[in-house]
Amino acid sequence: MRKSLLLFALPLSLAAGLLSRVLAEDGSQVSGQAELRILPFGLMNQTRRTDMTVPMQVQLYNGTAEAAYLDALEIRDAGGELIRRVELGGERLKGDGGTVFELYHKMEVVRPELSHRHQHRLFYPLDERPELGPNTEAELMREILDGVNRLKESGAPQLRNVVFELPFAQIFPAGSRPGDYGLFDLNLQYRQGGQGHQVLLSHEIKLLAAHMPPPAAWNQGRATTGQWYSGDLHVHNCRDQAIDGCPEECAAESVNITGSFTNEQLRDQYKALGFHFFNTSTHSYCINSDSEFQEVVNEADSLDEADFKVLLGTEVTGRESGVQDGSDLADALCFLGWGYEVHHMGAVGIQNRKPGGQDGFLDFCDGPLNSIHENSIAVNAEGGFAVVNHPDADMWAFNSSDTLLGIGSNETWGVEIWNGGGPRANGEHKGWWVRRLLKGRLLYPFSGSDTHDEAYDFGGNFVYVEGPLSDQALVDAMKAGRTYLSNGPFLAITVKDQSGNRLQMGDIRVVPSGAVPANYPVDVNVFYNTAQPAFIRLYQGRVGDHDETLVQEFTGLSGEGSVTANLILEDTVSSWYRAELIYDDWNGSAYTTPVFVVIR
Repeated sequence: MRKSLLLFALPLSLAAGLLSRVLAEDGSQVSGQAELRILPFGLMNQTRRTDMTVPMQVQLYNGTAEAAYLDALEIRDAGGELIRRVELGGERLKGDGGTVFELYHKMEVVRPELSHRHQHRLFYPLDERPELGPNTEAELMREILDGVNRLKESGAPQLRNVVFELPFAQIFPAGSRPGDYGLFDLNLQYRQGGQGHQVLLSHEIKLLAAHMPPPAAWNQGRATTGQWYSGDLHVHNCRDQAIDGCPEECAAESVNITGSFTNEQLRDQYKALGFHFFNTSTHSYCINSDSEFQEVVNEADSLDEADFKVLLGTEVTGRESGVQDGSDLADALCFLGWGYEVHHMGAVGIQNRKPGGQDGFLDFCDGPLNSIHENSIAVNAEGGFAVVNHPDADMWAFNSSDTLLGIGSNETWGVEIWNGGGPRANGEHKGWWVRRLLKGRLLYPFSGSDTHDEAYDFGGNFVYVEGPLSDQALVDAMKAGRTYLSNGPFLAITVKDQSGNRLQMGDIRVVPSGAVPANYPVDVNVFYNTAQPAFIRLYQGRVGDHDETLVQEFTGLSGEGSVTANLILEDTVSSWYRAELIYDDWNGSAYTTPVFVVIR
């Protein structure tokens, strides 16, 4: 029997006084004619390069009761000089009296794991989102889904997405330094009621510091010289849109109605942020056939450049199996559509389509669905690897954790411990990963922005590649664990014994039981480079324990260097070492992949 839900409507008073206010969390401000708006979805908030011209997007929305006729969208710099003018040719934009704006308001009330409204929030900063009971939130989710479905069926005549090219050199003065902002205004000119009007959106983009390079100490004694490359393993594009998708809409991706970008447009945005690759992660239920997947294959191949790679992948919806370790709100959502309990898995470096769910309203939990075991085996057979995405989220969590097998069984390769753009890895996801390690599952940590709009800065995957940069070289290096996660600082770890034998990040050294002498000393070396004062925490874990052990903390660190801990290698149980670097103000961090010693 299916679970029953007691559903209650959200009180209308929750929205009182808010539908007339537009103040985006990123600082974008709307002024002028209040009811016809320029919404900032698709505007980048940060860059590391000022020498690029990057595609941007805004959404025009008519919340009045009367149709408007769009003439042009002008983009001007802070001094008023025209940068771009997009002619709209008097296009008619129907008014809806505020229906979509109320829908967007509801999306900011529910958990962002459903609505994907982590950025460009119009009503509430993320940390001020009202807390709702599960019944109220379930009803609100259903109202959102029904509202989006009606909007999709109508053709969304009150919304118009406009893409334009923004040359960063025209908004950042010569000599701009990290921390400076590039400012620009968007001016929409339109006619309504026989009169001309305009509405203004002001936006700013922050110039970020470059990612920190490895310290000199890290390169000493290395026989080969490779290079570090950074990227994002969880990127959605315009195929994952319920409205204005490409090549058509994906009804199962029910709440994405803001408009998104092609992979080609995202490539340029990621390059501006100083990254070198991303994994295209269209939901499996938005790819309807093998022929459509082949289009994704051809596109990814065509977008590769000498200094940037688009990896071929998808986000695969899989069926939960075995004993369930808890539940999440997505289970209730799936029940609304008479579907199964599911999880999401990142498939990286694949060659063939991986089915999961169907492209239809509320069909994201419908069959065909495979288990994590079946999906992981299929991905590995093609030379790729599988990652459990957002494992301990409020929605789309991975609850069948006892069935999860790791690298040692040649199955799932890693866990997404950093999902989204926060300054640190998600505590819940990281804790979930550590609990799997304590149960003897070998799993590497990975990260993904999970963007459904523009590219933004987050804790990327930094990958050490020896030899030329290629898709397969990146995939192979990540499969070998030559990675750390960071939103700026450098961090790496090695383990050495007294004979000079050295293990690197990601190494899995299998040792026969009884082969490790008692009280065997090892040096754990941590290499860092940080732009801000920071501390490093060094952890040791043992399979079977209740938690990891914080073996040493190094404080007062700045600049580049290395620190060393003299420890005793575990001789009876499998163990690992890993390190974390945290800025003193907690607004930046880095995480190494562990070094594993497996006793068998």
